[in-house]
Amino acid sequence: MPKMQLSWQPGFSPSRKPLRRSRAHRTKRGALGNADGPQQFDFIAEDPVRYHRAKHSSSPVTSRHSATPVAPIIRCEASSDPNAVQGTRLSNEPSIEGLSDTSLIEGGDSPDLEAIYRTTEPCPNPGNSEDQYASLRLSGTTTESQLQRPEGGKTGFGASEGSSQVATIVPCSPSASIPPTMLYSSLWQRFRPILERYNREFCRIPLTSDLQVNPFRYRTDLSPEPMFLVHAVMALGGHHVESTSTQIHRQAALQLLRENLGTYSNAGHGYSMLDTIIILFSLDETQSALGNWRTHLVGAYALIEACGGIEGWAKSARTQVQIGMLTWWDAIISLVNREDCVFPYAYFEGAMSSHDAGEWDFFGLCGCPPSLVKIVMQLARLSAEKRKSSSMQYVTFDSTVVSEMEQSLESWHHVFSATAFQDEECMQQDLDRMHCSEAWRNGLLLYIYRVFRWEPGSSTPMPILYRARVIMDHVVACRDEIMVSRQALLPLFFAGCELRDVSSRKQILKLCSVWNERTRYHMFRSTIPLLEEVWAEQATRGFENVWWGQVVDKQHMVYCRSPLPMRICFG
Repeated sequence: MPKMQLSWQPGFSPSRKPLRRSRAHRTKRGALGNADGPQQFDFIAEDPVRYHRAKHSSSPVTSRHSATPVAPIIRCEASSDPNAVQGTRLSNEPSIEGLSDTSLIEGGDSPDLEAIYRTTEPCPNPGNSEDQYASLRLSGTTTESQLQRPEGGKTGFGASEGSSQVATIVPCSPSASIPPTMLYSSLWQRFRPILERYNREFCRIPLTSDLQVNPFRYRTDLSPEPMFLVHAVMALGGHHVESTSTQIHRQAALQLLRENLGTYSNAGHGYSMLDTIIILFSLDETQSALGNWRTHLVGAYALIEACGGIEGWAKSARTQVQIGMLTWWDAIISLVNREDCVFPYAYFEGAMSSHDAGEWDFFGLCGCPPSLVKIVMQLARLSAEKRKSSSMQYVTFDSTVVSEMEQSLESWHHVFSATAFQDEECMQQDLDRMHCSEAWRNGLLLYIYRVFRWEPGSSTPMPILYRARVIMDHVVACRDEIMVSRQALLPLFFAGCELRDVSSRKQILKLCSVWNERTRYHMFRSTIPLLEEVWAEQATRGFENVWWGQVVDKQHMVYCRSPLPMRICFG
């Protein structure tokens, strides 16, 4: 990077001189002040090489006030070095979208691992054509007014919270002295109010209950603090307070994560990158149930494998719960879409082998008890085999294992904990756990019927309709203020696709709407049109000829031309 010369100049610098004005328009001025008010000063970063290039370029960078090249105004910006400060362009230069990738990212060939996050794919929100992983450029142009003025009423998630944002033009009187600059020893100290609120409130939302080891919590003991992780946390927190800077932080996190994927130097660096991927996955869930989920999963799996595999990662509660969360997302996506999982089954076994219920458990993570999570993991892989075998002429799927799992689910029952009747709150918690678990048990039985038993054109047996109603009853029975029931979104979706009763359908839509409003995770909201499409197809083609898998597959076909597949996630 060329050497920078920082200087204070009243109103201009050697690279930005004022235009020559006619004598008729000149006003008598003092040595330092003027008659119209206080003088403005610019904090100039003199870059002789860049100025020379701009000056001799065929399309020079110009100021709003003159046609002469402008020296860049310096501000902090995220880079692969967490402590780096580098010059960048502002609104008086070409917008960031207009620059080539090489103007933002320096360096030679990228490592192979980096290619995972380089592929072009649309945003999880189908209505947004934002490019996630190819251009990796900040969306929109950052204006000087954004840098100068915090966003009103957004609890600190305004335009001034990022490390790349400082005031660029400072008005001062002729006699005023320059105040000392506020210095921070760490990013945690600088953004402490924001990160504290994230750790206190926002990181708990995806979980059934706040675990001792929360995979979404921002770790305050990192040194140095990686900027890609800080940007990811800022993006997720910004979404919850409706900050306009959410997408800017999200794109910065993606860009820096891509730059760092192949440059990890120690285990701590790898852990921070995995933290970032998990937070970005959760951030995409706030946008829609439809997204490029496999990109995150493939990136996480490649990172873990590059750092020693499951044997090296499942040694601490932090990494166990991370792998548990990733394998759960992987299984749920595969279950709904009937496709192969990204993570081998050994990863789930590795997380379970050293599982410590005192620090974390699967029910606290996803609302499903470990014994049923194991069946979810197995069914996800069996459904992918079933789908592949149905397209092969001379291959027959063996349903023996499925029958055994079905019998196991039929005989499964909730076991009350030893402290269930210690006091009223313990009793309520255990009953909430029972209702949510029963919703999952019956939901998996519905899944087995539709994926492995049902034949097109055959009517639905009454026991299946009964289980669908039971699922809704268990979900409604959970306490509303605790919202444990929101973890049963997938079983409720299965139930909604089976029920014809109008009041039951309205109740299911109401639950999805309430969960969306209270959690601000819009995967709940995007479940509503999926259910309505299933019901519309059933009304048109006949209830016995339509099931939810057809509608899910239709969603895939809409985005079949996307470089990476769009899939549905209810987890």
